[in-house]
Amino acid sequence: MWQLDETSGSTAFDSSGNGNDGTAFNVIMDGSGYQFDGSSSLVVVPTSPSLNPGTDAFSFSVTFQTSVPPGNGLDYDLMRKGLTTTTGGEYKVEILQANGKARALCVVKDSAKKALQIRGTTDLADGRVHTITCSRTSSGLTVVVDDLAPRTKTGSTGTISNSAPLSIGAKSEGGPGADWFNGEILQAGVS
Repeated sequence: MWQLDETSGSTAFDSSGNGNDGTAFNVIMDGSGYQFDGSSSLVVVPTSPSLNPGTDAFSFSVTFQTSVPPGNGLDYDLMRKGLTTTTGGEYKVEILQANGKARALCVVKDSAKKALQIRGTTDLADGRVHTITCSRTSSGLTVVVDDLAPRTKTGSTGTISNSAPLSIGAKSEGGPGADWFNGEILQAGVS
């Protein structure tokens, strides 16, 4: 769990006890979250066994606020481990531009490239604080936005275990097409 409550430095400390400290790049730390500029801000956490769920049930969540929606046909990466091309699978939570609204998107993909994804229905670019929680179980993938009713995609996925870093706020390699988040992330976690 990254509380993102630091006020200086470049370390995003992990409060879970797993030692998964990250390195923050170009964020503004205000003690209650990190400000991401939409073009160069991200946090990169080195890979770790505790961030690779294997076949276990797990959840990943991000609490954030933004009033800037992604452009038409674009998305913001809030948190991800792995890419579409990564060996060993991936998981991610995004804000996706869909039908003129900024909506949650949860994705899990196993090492055999079997994927599940589910969207939320709430418009998230309203300047309010929102929490997206994605949960993978043996029977499907669920998204919960704030305290709204869960939405579930039924299905099963196998092992997710890769050597990629976990990134918060953009794809870890950065550069053009990194899906840079524009707003504040208050907290993020994997459990």
